[in-house]
Amino acid sequence: MDFSQDSASIIDLLGIDVIVDGVPARGIFDNGFASSFSGMVDGTSPVLHLTTDIIVARGNTVVIDTVSYTVIGVEPDGTGVTQLRLQKQ
Repeated sequence: MDFSQDSASIIDLLGIDVIVDGVPARGIFDNGFASSFSGMVDGTSPVLHLTTDIIVARGNTVVIDTVSYTVIGVEPDGTGVTQLRLQKQ
């Protein structure tokens, strides 16, 4: 079963407009809470979900709502979606 078309439809429907290395795209942004070192350090763990056909590499810049992020991880999941781990610039 090919989930890539379903994934693209979901991202198109629920996603927001973003800029990935200067190119407009749509993605689902999650800036969820993250805790590490047994709760001693708290912060956020921003990730962006894109369709895998958008070419992204570590070090690229992503702009979401005028906030710039650096891509620190690229994680394709095999279903047509790639999760980008982001770090606020």
